[in-house]
Amino acid sequence: MKRFMAGLLSLVMVAGLAAGCSEPAKDTTKAPDTAPAATTPADQPKKVEVPGVTDTTVKVGGFAAQSGGVAPIGISVRKGFEAYIKYVNDAGGVHGRKIEIVKVVDDEFTAAKALAASKELVESDKVFAMAPVLGTPGVQASMDYWVEQNIPVVYPMTGIEQTAHPAKKNVFAVQPNNYDEAKILTQYAIQDLGKKKVAVLWQNTDMGKQGLKGVQDQVKASGGELVYEAAHELKAVDFATPVLNAKAKGAEAVILYTTIAESVGIMKEMQKQGLTAVPLTSYVNADPVNLPKLAGDAAVGLITGGWVPVADPNSPDIKKFNEVYGKYIIGADGKPEAPNAYSTAGWIAAELLVKGLQDAGKDLTREKFVAALEALKNWNGIMAKDISYGPGDRRGSTAFYLNKVEKKDGNIVMLPINTQPYRLK
Repeated sequence: MKRFMAGLLSLVMVAGLAAGCSEPAKDTTKAPDTAPAATTPADQPKKVEVPGVTDTTVKVGGFAAQSGGVAPIGISVRKGFEAYIKYVNDAGGVHGRKIEIVKVVDDEFTAAKALAASKELVESDKVFAMAPVLGTPGVQASMDYWVEQNIPVVYPMTGIEQTAHPAKKNVFAVQPNNYDEAKILTQYAIQDLGKKKVAVLWQNTDMGKQGLKGVQDQVKASGGELVYEAAHELKAVDFATPVLNAKAKGAEAVILYTTIAESVGIMKEMQKQGLTAVPLTSYVNADPVNLPKLAGDAAVGLITGGWVPVADPNSPDIKKFNEVYGKYIIGADGKPEAPNAYSTAGWIAAELLVKGLQDAGKDLTREKFVAALEALKNWNGIMAKDISYGPGDRRGSTAFYLNKVEKKDGNIVMLPINTQPYRLK
């Protein structure tokens, strides 16, 4: 399963510029007692102009791959975002304004095209905020520009810690970043499972490096010991040596900070060598269909992360989500499309954008929008859950849900461990 390069759409806010007013010349002619003094345009305070905002509309835009290998993800993100915005607009918009999605640029999951899209949306299209934005390459390439322009960015879809560490005033992450997630997995392994000796097998990418750092920073705090760590390259296939070394070091838990193909290869090698340590891995690998299919019995016992709880089909929120999404997103066959995990992420970005617009009030500015989002504490939307920010905190969701792969009735399935958020202690 392709991962969201760090699950992020961020909104970046730019201050509106107030134009100065010159003092009008004094009128020395006395008006008739029966008539009120005339009001001229010079007597009226000039309205502050906010990029992308009129009395009837607010403009937003972003980027997400619509072609190439990541297109299935990007298209789903765009559809989820559009569905919720259409739903809100049909209900009257926000404070009388309809939300105009200027465009979602196809950046083809490339850094250069994403940065060009950001500049075009900010400088030419004059959007109020950036959303949706998908992918590590584009987020990394655009981050400095977003900060420089102070444009609000809502939910940059990536796991890299740069979205939240250090906090940027105008960038609002949602999904847990690699570093924070790794700390949570480490705590769970040591304190909840009682596995004190921890090994980390990590991919030599930003994801793996940040995951390794999270484990290193948390292991002692949780009362454990890091007995072994080893890097591997993207698309590696031979894990015999690192698994052998982890076994020799007495590892009781092996945290896999890598992508799904490598995770499957590691688990199969663990099974082959008889390493009975508990494997744990990032939410980017929590694919309940492909993971069991690819790993088979080797996946049994795996603990995976998740930043939203497993969907309950009987939940009123899930029913509402499916109903609204199916109303606005129609497939090529003329029937309502079913949403997936990626369209859910796009929907969440739209929910957060709308919440900021609502709480900022009718007199909308970027500063008020940023302040509104910053004030959120454990906020829940339809699909957005437990979102919090604060001064110097732009992490969004720090709640964590855990799943376990088990064999049930002859099938290998992924089942939830907790229904309430799991957090760092």
